[in-house]
Amino acid sequence: MKHSILDGTAAGTFPSADPAPSPGRMLVRDCMSRPGIAVAPGTDFATVAAVLSATRRGIVPVVTTDGIVIGVVAASDLLAAYAEQHPKQELPARDLMTVPAVTVTEGASGTEAVAQVAEHSLHHLPVVDADGRLAGLLSTHDLLDALRREDEAIRSEALGIALTPGSGVVPGTLHVRCERGLVSVTGRTRARSDSAALCLQIARIDGLNALTDHLSWDIDDTE
Repeated sequence: MKHSILDGTAAGTFPSADPAPSPGRMLVRDCMSRPGIAVAPGTDFATVAAVLSATRRGIVPVVTTDGIVIGVVAASDLLAAYAEQHPKQELPARDLMTVPAVTVTEGASGTEAVAQVAEHSLHHLPVVDADGRLAGLLSTHDLLDALRREDEAIRSEALGIALTPGSGVVPGTLHVRCERGLVSVTGRTRARSDSAALCLQIARIDGLNALTDHLSWDIDDTE
């Protein structure tokens, strides 16, 4: 019995079929919340506070009459205004909002949304269409749930490939994990060529970022 299909090492990292980083299969539109609740620039302090309290989202986008997102009011903005003892009834959303608003397009990938959240240390993002109009809201919880489902979908697809009749995988030896698009496959095949073919097929899965194999085989049929 021998190990690894890559250069005789104990384990190898098999790149995905596409040399460019995979953006993942999950799109923002698939996991965002609809509809996106928003306020107008002239909305008063009390109404903005009521919207934030009712939605429990932490932010409320400020939009023009055409639905274009021009800013965001966060709960922290309201608290800061309150602490400064402004005459609250005179503070409209335009004076409370943070500009420019950090947004993500509904056609963006989950990977792009995660990068936006991480770069700006945000918990919520307004989602806009191609014209900048509000389409929904995305939270970190939405992203985590969606990415968890995506990892499970990739893992299930890899298992399906490995368990296809004729794959050469020895029953009971297979173990597949997927985390953040990184797949790890452990098991044994009857022949070394089976291991190579299996890794090539799994590496083509959409959304997979890298594949690490811990495969062994009974017969080296490549010599």
